[in-house]
Amino acid sequence: MEPEQAPAPEAPGVPSTVPSTVDPVKPAGVGDSEVQTMGYPSKLMAPDLAKSIVGLLICGVIALIPEMLAIIQWTSAGLALLFVFYFARTVIRFQSKIYVSEYGIRLSSLRGGTAFAWPELSKFRLRYFSTKRDGNKGWFELTLQAGDAKIVAESTLDGFDDLLEISRDWAKDNQLLVDDVTRTNLMRMDEAETLVKAAASERKHGGTN
Repeated sequence: MEPEQAPAPEAPGVPSTVPSTVDPVKPAGVGDSEVQTMGYPSKLMAPDLAKSIVGLLICGVIALIPEMLAIIQWTSAGLALLFVFYFARTVIRFQSKIYVSEYGIRLSSLRGGTAFAWPELSKFRLRYFSTKRDGNKGWFELTLQAGDAKIVAESTLDGFDDLLEISRDWAKDNQLLVDDVTRTNLMRMDEAETLVKAAASERKHGGTN
């Protein structure tokens, strides 16, 4: 997926029905230690789950109050549906795992999975979503695509920096054209990394003096 051979070890998160020889993340001969597993930390997902549940309960109760105005009931019902969508999205993200190696990337989630080899990478995009008007607080969203296979990761992902660095290098190797927004966001992340390193160096030298 030639004469029969002993099956190679399966990659993490790959169903037993799928031969590991077709897995771009873990080709034959590649060990588990060469595959990095990334996921979203529970400490960040828990508040989102709690907010969606509380919002759903409040809006659901209001929508079911008989004496409430119809327009308020319908508005609350609509908001309740949004909280259901938000809850489902959070659960899917919490359960999702991304497996990365020098050969490829694989996403495994409740909605299924997708994978591709790095030489197949055809799209590299980085977006920033701000939660404040001044733009000082928010998160990055990295989109990687190879044909119809698409993987999206947010900066809250454990290992996001490693994923960004690997995919960025492959985007260069594949000579991909990136849009102005992606280029600006990459510069923003480079500047932030420089500031962090400078602050760490200052603390280190300050502690030795």
